[in-house]
Amino acid sequence: MTSRWRGALVTCLPGLARTGVLALVCNLLLETSQLTEAQGWPWKQKTPTYFLMFLLGTVVLWLLVGLVHALVGRFSLTVVISVTATAFVAVADYEKVHLRREPIYPSDWEFVRDAGFLTDVIGLRVMVFLVLSVLLAAIAAFAGARLLRNRFVPASKSSRTPPSRRARTTVRVLTGALCLLSLGYIAEFNAPHNAARAAYDVLGADWRPWSQERNYLGNGFVGGFLYNLGVPTVARPTGYSAATMARVTARYSAAAERINRTRDPHALDHVNVVMVLSESFSDPEALRGVRPALDPIPLTRRLTASTMSGKMLAQNIGGGTANMEFEALTGMSLANFPPQVRVPYQMLIPKYDTFPSVVRWFEHHGHRAVAIHPYTTEMYRRRDVYRIFGFDDFVYARKMHDRRRIGHQAYISDAAAFHEVQRAISAHRAPLFVNLVTMQNHIPYAGRYDDPVRVTDPDGKVMTPIGQYTRGLVHTDRALAQFIGRLRRSPEKTVVVFYGDHLPGVYPDSVFAANTVRAMHQTPFFVWANFAGPGGTQPTTSPIHFMDLVLRRAGAAVPPYYALLEDLRREVPAMDSGIYVDGANRWVRRHQLSARAARLLADYRLVQYDLAVGKRYSAKAMFGEAEVQASRSPSRPSPPGPSGNPRAQ
Repeated sequence: MTSRWRGALVTCLPGLARTGVLALVCNLLLETSQLTEAQGWPWKQKTPTYFLMFLLGTVVLWLLVGLVHALVGRFSLTVVISVTATAFVAVADYEKVHLRREPIYPSDWEFVRDAGFLTDVIGLRVMVFLVLSVLLAAIAAFAGARLLRNRFVPASKSSRTPPSRRARTTVRVLTGALCLLSLGYIAEFNAPHNAARAAYDVLGADWRPWSQERNYLGNGFVGGFLYNLGVPTVARPTGYSAATMARVTARYSAAAERINRTRDPHALDHVNVVMVLSESFSDPEALRGVRPALDPIPLTRRLTASTMSGKMLAQNIGGGTANMEFEALTGMSLANFPPQVRVPYQMLIPKYDTFPSVVRWFEHHGHRAVAIHPYTTEMYRRRDVYRIFGFDDFVYARKMHDRRRIGHQAYISDAAAFHEVQRAISAHRAPLFVNLVTMQNHIPYAGRYDDPVRVTDPDGKVMTPIGQYTRGLVHTDRALAQFIGRLRRSPEKTVVVFYGDHLPGVYPDSVFAANTVRAMHQTPFFVWANFAGPGGTQPTTSPIHFMDLVLRRAGAAVPPYYALLEDLRREVPAMDSGIYVDGANRWVRRHQLSARAARLLADYRLVQYDLAVGKRYSAKAMFGEAEVQASRSPSRPSPPGPSGNPRAQ
């Protein structure tokens, strides 16, 4: 080995030490972003071996820093890039936990590409804070790097022969290749027998799939981030095969025949079905210690008391809209997917040309399927997802006829969204299946209304953001009452499913402390129709059961798939991440369920696996498509009121 090659290798040693220290600093920044939001309680969530998790996370960041250093070749520039990127992630994580009670995920990079969308969703103040924080971090990192170089580099000079340019380049290439290969392997963190995952497990990692906030807190930011990196294969249920699915199909075909003895196979032939996901709609008075100066939803409260209604089990707080919509449209529970499949709209459905859902089932019954979302088409990739589901029309913000807004920096109002639904019903001869996802009550709330409702927390303190949010509920309540009133007077039969997707994420810690986890994950829902039918209060229910409730409310015949869901609802009306609600409306673990509930869950998991990621052996039989195709109903007569041509998007 020549003196120049020896010099190159010797020169690497201080570089390794410096990049190691830099990785440690970056990891401390990431951990600090979590501690500041958690307000003192996070240490209760740490694993006993958290320090070892922290060191292991630092090693992972060391590889990233080493790769950057190998690419740019200057330590000062490496410091600037590394600290700036870390500051960006740390501030983004802080704000996301503050707004949605969940940390930043690897898949969130998709939203970074749309600055306008981010500004609308999180607010201009947060965007400015994010940019300024990153700029300050970059300036501080640059100044620090220059200071260190000026202080220590001159003292390190010696009479050693300086390494040649070729030697330095070779060492950089080898270092970069080693870091890149190592990071590529670590990126397969959830693959079977991955050594990085095994190292975390050996050191005592405690993965908590039911709460990613606690997952990141307990095992460190890097550990939590890696746990959510990539989408692991959905586990194949034991015994899954064509023969098994044939037996399951036969079992629920018989169940459908039993249910349909008292159901009308043509009950929905001329009936509109409207599903309304009301953004962040909840009942503040249902929370202990929350005291609004007025009841924000009196009209909705009276309506739920007189029709089929209850509380929906929401997956998240402050977010997860697309997941609740997914469950409502597909009847598939996220509890049966790996926790890393956080948003099926982004991570699962785009892989397929078609995906089983209630959309095509209604189309096979002669309905026209219309999706309405008064916002951008790209939020959660809805344009792609709606096409795969089979919607005929997608009416988004730019295509809406009524774009009224209430308040400052506001989204299109719920009143305008409901008006678009009525316009669609009037414009089509065929009965409609409409899926509306509103935006009026989406964050941010600051300064939106000039007349916020005064709302106090359990400590008697005024909650300014919640006061703004509550005023939005007042507007939703009035718009909903007007919408239902018009449908009540209409000669056309219509069924409406209305549900809130989650509570807002801006409640202070005092509210969380005063309420149970269950209370913070429940929102109102109801199934209403402008014709006679069964009602009654339901136990806490997951969105997967909304469609079998619609069929029950309308007295309509069910295919085997919804027969399975109806049987399951009687035993397990709600589930999420290892928590179940049983037939007595009790919050239980799986081992506490009855034997019948366990059997139904096993069958349900087989069917969901088959339809979502399996061979779809049961698809046609479970949805009764062969029979439906043969008995498609004719279009209804043209309804009274405004006429118009169907809008093909």
